[in-house]
Parts: sequence; structure tokens; C-alpha cells
Amino acid sequence: MGRARPAANTSTGEYLQLELLDKNDKPFAWSGGGRHVNASKKLGAALFSKDSGYSKNDKLVWGYYLFNSPPGDEPLRESFREIGINLELRPNAVSKSVGSLHRGGYLLEAEKVGRVKFYKLNPRAAYDGSSGQQRHATQHARHPSTTCPPEKKEAS
Repeated sequence: MGRARPAANTSTGEYLQLELLDKNDKPFAWSGGGRHVNASKKLGAALFSKDSGYSKNDKLVWGYYLFNSPPGDEPLRESFREIGINLELRPNAVSKSVGSLHRGGYLLEAEKVGRVKFYKLNPRAAYDGSSGQQRHATQHARHPSTTCPPEKKEAS
């Protein structure tokens, strides 16, 4: 690849057309990388900080949702058993982590089929889609808590 050139002429403000550049000056074409996710570095760093209160399993499960969720506002339609097999965790551990992430707002309940709940990423924390779609999705999404909220104990 040739040396980097500015995208605009700084004296005139005119954009350079890629077609006018030499053959060797064309930008590198990225291919095979798959889809990209817009993620909040601040919320991600808060989740992964040592004193956040989230467990290692919580962080692992959130990463699984981040990289395996379908585009847009669709939930990840996998059972805790399927997620557990992929992460080498027990389904109960996945369930507990999803509960923590849901209480903290990193995962949102998206749909319920019978007794099975499916969760999606909070679009304020991470979103797979255009920035316009993400802005629309965040209008009704709550803000995630950077510290893990405690489990509510049922009254006996």
C-alpha cells in the first residue's frame, strides 16, 4: 500500500475522489471481517472493572451476547443450556448471570415464549446496526447500572 494521503484538500476543503488516485493509492478493502457492533467503551469498561460487582461468568455471558446476538433489536434466541454448552458453563450459572445482567440493565427482556424469556443487548451498551437505528432503539431503553444490583429477596 502507498503512503497515506489526506481525504480532503486542506486549503480548499475539497474532497479527493478515490477514482482520481493512482492504482496503488486505493484504500485497503476490508472483507471477511463480518458485521461490526457499536459498543459503549465506558459501559463496557465499567462492567469489566474489578469492583463492578459483576462476576467472571457475568462478563463472559455478556461477551457471548455481544458477539452472537442478531442484528438490530432482535433477541438472542438460544436457551441457557445452549449458551452454557458454548461457554462451558452450567445452565444455572448462565441463568444467574443473565439475571444479574438484566437487573443491571446490560440485557433487556425482549420476548417471552411460554415460560422461556429471550434477552437482547441494551442498545445503550451495544448495538448491531446503523447509528440511526441505534438512536431510535435507545429512546425507550433504560441506562445500565455500572455496579451489579443485588438480587431481590422474596418475602417469606
